[in-house]
Amino acid sequence: MILINPALREETQPAIIKSLTYTTFPMGLGYLAAYLREYNKVNAEIVDESINSLTSNILKNKVSNWYGGPKIIGISCLTGTMSRALELTHLIKKIDPEIRVVMGGIHASALPEDTLKKSAADIVVRGEAEHILSDLYTTIKEKGDLREVQGISFKLDNEIIHNAERPFIKNIAEIPPFPYDLFGEHIELYKDFGTIISSRGCPFHCTFCSQRVISGYTKYRFLPNDRIIEKIRLLVDKYQQKKIWFIEDSFTINKKRMISLLDDIIASGYHKKAAFITQSRGKGLTWDMLLKLKEANFVSINFGFETGSERVMSTIKKGETVEDNIEAVKLTHKAGLLTDGSFIMGLPTETKEERKMSSKIARSIPLDGARFNIAIPYPGTELNEIAAKEKRLLTLNDWSNYSNQNYLISDSIPYAPIGTKRIELVYDTLVANLAFNLRPKTLIKTFFTSPLSGGAVLSLPKKWFLSPKTLFIFLRFSILLVNRFAVIAIKNFLAKFDKTGDQGNDTRISSR
Repeated sequence: MILINPALREETQPAIIKSLTYTTFPMGLGYLAAYLREYNKVNAEIVDESINSLTSNILKNKVSNWYGGPKIIGISCLTGTMSRALELTHLIKKIDPEIRVVMGGIHASALPEDTLKKSAADIVVRGEAEHILSDLYTTIKEKGDLREVQGISFKLDNEIIHNAERPFIKNIAEIPPFPYDLFGEHIELYKDFGTIISSRGCPFHCTFCSQRVISGYTKYRFLPNDRIIEKIRLLVDKYQQKKIWFIEDSFTINKKRMISLLDDIIASGYHKKAAFITQSRGKGLTWDMLLKLKEANFVSINFGFETGSERVMSTIKKGETVEDNIEAVKLTHKAGLLTDGSFIMGLPTETKEERKMSSKIARSIPLDGARFNIAIPYPGTELNEIAAKEKRLLTLNDWSNYSNQNYLISDSIPYAPIGTKRIELVYDTLVANLAFNLRPKTLIKTFFTSPLSGGAVLSLPKKWFLSPKTLFIFLRFSILLVNRFAVIAIKNFLAKFDKTGDQGNDTRISSR
């Protein structure tokens, strides 16, 4: 089986921006490959287009060398990669119509019928996919009835069938360890190779979160400590990683579990061999938790602020307050850890003054890094439902505008709240990012502090300023940013005299 992670198109993420940001391997496909290898005895090959583009000739060679087992190619679909994913389905079928094309991931799970209608795919796997794909592989191999496989949608005689949902995996320890060996060949290209997911599930109901399409509002499920220590051992001892990043909904949700894990990290001695980074909710983070994190050599924590307005915070169902986050940042700073903050601009009902409030708060508290993103109403989220109800969705046919970075190259953002013009939101978001990141103390951290410290939006190697190649790339990026800001500033100024407003009617238009 071949599993493909499609590339972001140039219009979604320009190459110059991609070269300066973090590249992580496709965790979801990695776990699927590990599950298939363990339980189906299938050596699934992962093709990650963020590293190597998949041309027609390369794909033909892979298919021609196929041996044993059913011909199945799986494609993971984020909204931002949907255009390329659709293209790949047609390319695969053109090469060999007998190949079963299976699509999965957040976008396909949220819109299975739309995905099947617009693609050449045969099947969509919905939600948490390890059990589902394993059952599907067996069913196809044994020529069984697809109607018996829970959690899939598929085409049958010009009709689309949606089977019953598959229950979530209760014990995630059933899932084999993440197969870092499948990505080791490109370790230098994955700037965050030392990535760990130690838990799944989140009990909160944030209106903007698309991850719930996969994980649902399920009980917080976590791996046994020994499994996590083994991951750390592998990453540090075999792959020589000095930074370990726990990327999950919130590392600190279960205090008892977190303290137990930190004690085991300390007992293993790996706190002396690697630095750790994680993310947390502000609410519930206590001084004793921070001291234990510090003892285990956690150096940086990212907080999802989302907004500086208590009023807006109450509308997004996050279950915490702005003050919770402010106090958590101050406490974390006092404990000697670095802090990052993630903000979302353009949430429903948000005003210009509330966006200014978010920017001001970020600069007034001891944040080492801050990132301001535009609200993206991804399919399957409550935010998407709100935007549709307001008739303010703007969706390009290839979904290329559904990207956090799209506003750096395009005005066609998918949503702006009532009372806010799209160009105004683009301008406010860029200004907030520049106001925070162009401060001297932030520039020093970004350019000259070790990447182990966290706090940086850009991914720059050590002593990057001594590399002509990196300097040239950074210069091009700076020119792009300056030009873009100048264009946005002029458009925003002129928009103030436009009395027609920005109704943002629910629209699908071609991006070509």
